Amino acid sequence: MKTISLINKKGGVGKTTITVNLAYALAESCDLRVLVVDNDDQGNATQFFDVTPDFTLADVLTGMDIRSCISRTRYPLIHLLPSDERLLDANVAVIKDETIVQQSILKDALASVQDLYDVCLIDNPPTINASVINALTASDEVIIVTTPDLYGIRGVEQMISYIESIQADYNPHLRFRGCLLNKFSATPHGFRTIAKMRKDIPLFTARIRYTKDKPEAAAGEHCSIFEYSPNCGFSCDLVKFLRELMEGM
Repeated sequence: MKTISLINKKGGVGKTTITVNLAYALAESCDLRVLVVDNDDQGNATQFFDVTPDFTLADVLTGMDIRSCISRTRYPLIHLLPSDERLLDANVAVIKDETIVQQSILKDALASVQDLYDVCLIDNPPTINASVINALTASDEVIIVTTPDLYGIRGVEQMISYIESIQADYNPHLRFRGCLLNKFSATPHGFRTIAKMRKDIPLFTARIRYTKDKPEAAAGEHCSIFEYSPNCGFSCDLVKFLRELMEGM
């Protein structure tokens, strides 16, 4: 099982939208078994899959067997480790518990189901906490999802520094795949921003153009963008990203 974290400390960049639609593409187009881990107490990925869980990632972090916490979704090849507001308390509990290896809980849990899935995608929150440290410690690869603007660039620089600290302290095998630009507008300003970012930041060649309303509308219907609007810019660009991602896996 290849485990990939999608991350950025900046909110609103579209991490969850990318994660759930990438999961759909991996399952439906590549016929891969996918586990999505919702590592955000807001539970947006959980809401997308329309899952009302009894047990969540919070329970895994506090000692429950992960197999009791994974939920099926309406897509046969996609399973979900859901999340909700209980993750806030679980993060505190992990930090307070000095009897455990705090950063390795999720890694150990995922190891017990690694033969059941081909890919695990972890949707991370716009913050750094115990569960995010666990996610990066458990991951083989990490992708920073960002937007082509000044705040996005600053967030990427901070995130790369943090990834390097995780590599040094907990996970020397963690591979930083690069940054995926989301909500890109093909304007002179947009291209100038990309040129500036390329000088210092590794970028995927594929980028996801800004597609007004459609990703949000699809999420509101609890369906993927490929089901809702298969020929829109977002769908076409995500297919290009999927190909690039698979070439490097």
